Amino acid sequence: MTLGERILKSNNKSKTIWDIINELLGKQQTTHDIQKLTIDGNNLTNQQSIEDAFNKYFSSIVDKTNTHSTGIKNHGKLSADNYLVQQVGDSLSPLVFKPTSTREIISIIKSLSTKNSFGYEEISTKILKISTNFICSPLTYIFNKSVYTGIFPERLKYSIVKPFHKKGTKTDPTNYRPISMLTAFSKVLEKVLYNRLLDYLNSNNLLNSQQFRFRKRLSTDDAIFKLTQEILNALNNKVMMGSIFFDLAKAFDSVNHSLLINKLPYYGIMGKAKLLIESYLANRFQRFQLDSTILKVKTTSAWSKVNQGVPQGSVLGPLLFLLYINDLPNAVSLNATPILFTDDTSIIITGQNVLRFQEELNATFGNISKWFQANSLSLNISKTHFTQFFSKNTNYYDTHVSYENNCISKVNETKFLGININNTLSWKTHIEEMLPKLCSACFAMKSVKPLASQQILKIIYYSYFHSIMSYGVIFWGHSSLGIKVFRLQKRIIRIMTGSRNRDSCSKLFTSMEILPLPSLYIFLLLRFVMKNKDLFTTNNKFHNLCT
Repeated sequence: MTLGERILKSNNKSKTIWDIINELLGKQQTTHDIQKLTIDGNNLTNQQSIEDAFNKYFSSIVDKTNTHSTGIKNHGKLSADNYLVQQVGDSLSPLVFKPTSTREIISIIKSLSTKNSFGYEEISTKILKISTNFICSPLTYIFNKSVYTGIFPERLKYSIVKPFHKKGTKTDPTNYRPISMLTAFSKVLEKVLYNRLLDYLNSNNLLNSQQFRFRKRLSTDDAIFKLTQEILNALNNKVMMGSIFFDLAKAFDSVNHSLLINKLPYYGIMGKAKLLIESYLANRFQRFQLDSTILKVKTTSAWSKVNQGVPQGSVLGPLLFLLYINDLPNAVSLNATPILFTDDTSIIITGQNVLRFQEELNATFGNISKWFQANSLSLNISKTHFTQFFSKNTNYYDTHVSYENNCISKVNETKFLGININNTLSWKTHIEEMLPKLCSACFAMKSVKPLASQQILKIIYYSYFHSIMSYGVIFWGHSSLGIKVFRLQKRIIRIMTGSRNRDSCSKLFTSMEILPLPSLYIFLLLRFVMKNKDLFTTNNKFHNLCT
């Protein structure tokens, strides 16, 4: 089978492309085997012992997190109800989950990614799709029964959990994220409920305006624009400003079920809808599974009950988490602006003078810390940072942020939603971090070129090069350092077309139907402006001249 046929016939083209590139570059596939785990100074090497240790660790993660992460005292803890504002008025009807239909069930099953992986029931989405016509009617009946009774099927609340390594040493369990592998049927029912809940929240504007996830027509670009615009406005008005970038320890795993259920009526989720969500959260069970590619075996731990958290890897979980933190902006003052993207939280603080700015910083950090305490969430102090922004023409003052003898680190640059932002918005760090990745893409393209058609080369270009270059380009595209990125784009275009190093690229871009970086920047910027016209001021607001 040729490379082209292998990619075109693949159900997951991106993964197949990466596999081919790594094969051609001679890169060995990274093994995800966990051969050793260190718990309380003891080294575990037996697979079953590692499984049981993971299960025990993540089952008690909330208690350990609340004890060790923040270092902030828990005295005078406020109730979570103190921050809630009743959202339901006379004109707002409570949420009612409408019954589903066979057409919707078929549509949802078709939209699922085709995978061979499966939960404890050993039915993959691939099998589910093949059997859609035979099972859509029974599923519709069962799911509607669940909606009418407010009971989530018990057998759909069992999940296989696999530890996903994030970064750091592989022997430390804190460096892993638990990813739940739910049953295929659970994904379908969750999608039914998700569609109705999200539509209800959006149509009634119940999600906080500072939350940029799951709201219509909003993306990471909108959240980053909000941050950079607030910074520029403050600098133009010559006021001091900075931002605290919070890091939550095991946020999804720390959701308190009782607190979440108590918040639901504030958003019009009552009756059978509330019962169904409550049933979804209650009596969930999980067990950890390790797949050993060396021993060719799978080992699993015993089943354990999940008393807190929403399952990572689920359809409904992230949306329920948004409801859980939806009242967080109520904890900050008028001089602070929160920006939320799921659990990524940053707070922008401004002050007219040094003294006022310092007071606002500490007050905001204290108020947010109290909100986290009230809602059983824990700050990771070591990964929470403060950045003070300033222009070349403004004076720099040394400020710090502290609360109850906990001082967070002050940094000149940080990463926000995949974009490197420094204290002068120069974009130098972001571009310099991007260049090695783009160079690697050029090298990979050079290796693949003799073996692939133009069609496949373009697929690889968009997967491996364009995806990196285009992300956040509306923010850094005007930078003078962008020329370095443009040069690499021209290099990869010459490689794809077999052109010489000194050949002009203008006609090559046209023939390949690929936008050059400057044109891409203008196009994406215009598209963003058209999508968000209400955020920009037009000339006719200042004069009637035709300009």
